Amino acid sequence: MKIRITSRGIFGLPLSEDSPNGEYPIGHEIDLGDNDPPSGWEGRYEVVGGKAPKDAKMIVNPADDSAERGTESKDEADKPRRARPQA
Repeated sequence: MKIRITSRGIFGLPLSEDSPNGEYPIGHEIDLGDNDPPSGWEGRYEVVGGKAPKDAKMIVNPADDSAERGTESKDEADKPRRARPQA
């Protein structure tokens, strides 16, 4: 699984001039392989590749009904256009 850091507080980098406290910068991507992220990282990353975590929930838009999609614009296109008033 590949994740992108979205919040502060994830540590593990070797100490250096760029990272004196070992914290990963926001936007850094980490490849965890087949492992899931630690539970303490919850809410501080987003999955950008690979398998989803075991407890992941699918986000579904219940208002999006593919059978009705586009009918509003088609109905609007079928209506006759109103003529402009003459000045």
